[in-house]
Amino acid sequence: MESTMKKLSNADYQGMRAVSSHWLIEMMKSPADCWRKYIDPGRKPQKPTASLRFGTLVHGLALTPHQFDNEFIVSDVARRRSVDLAMHSTWERAGMTVISPTELDKARAVVAALHNHPESRRLLRGGRKEMPIFQPRAAGLLPLKARLDILHPTPRQVVELKTTWSLAKAVDAMERYRYPLSAAFYADRVRARSVVFVFVQTAPPHDVAVIPMERQQLQAGRDQLETALAKFDACWLANEWPESDPVPDLEDDPLMMDFMPSKAAARQRFDLPTGELAL
Repeated sequence: MESTMKKLSNADYQGMRAVSSHWLIEMMKSPADCWRKYIDPGRKPQKPTASLRFGTLVHGLALTPHQFDNEFIVSDVARRRSVDLAMHSTWERAGMTVISPTELDKARAVVAALHNHPESRRLLRGGRKEMPIFQPRAAGLLPLKARLDILHPTPRQVVELKTTWSLAKAVDAMERYRYPLSAAFYADRVRARSVVFVFVQTAPPHDVAVIPMERQQLQAGRDQLETALAKFDACWLANEWPESDPVPDLEDDPLMMDFMPSKAAARQRFDLPTGELAL
């Protein structure tokens, strides 16, 4: 039985020893990839990229603006002198994300575009924001975890906000980067009836796309996650994390952060006004 938790910082959530959809996506590459990225006790902490930091900023402004001062430091201090480096390190150890005034202005423009888009505005309004979920499992198995951008209790709907540098490339990459798996993972944690993704382009004119997951896509994603989770559990119990056969490299994922029928259907469904952020 899943249980909801009080809001966690990103660092606390990431530090929870539990299986997320990101872990299972790595398992689809190979058990060794999942081990190296999430489990190896000797792994080096991953510094967030500029795009990930910006996506986190957009999420904060769009979903939990009242917590902005607890999560972000706006500073134009460059990391050039030792005193500047020390200041940044102090902020980061406290769990704060350091952003520049320019980044803040850009993020506000993205959030404004989300609010100017009628369907996006409706989906982002209300509901439970950045809701952590923790699901214990049988003895010996790691629990499952998820953090939902928005859960609307009525109807039982999950809304995920994604920033992308290219809306067109984001649509093309949805299947390749296992977004049906993520959507099914979120839905199953809270018994949601539907999952909707809101994409916003970080570059002007900040176009917005609202993409609901189709039933067939959710089922395909559910099949993938069940296969990946069964493989993970077997590797965890045996403490063996083998490599998989090499596969061709994918292009860089154009999406920021946590499913699309066809290009033709995508073009029919999209409503992309000019102008429009997120974690």
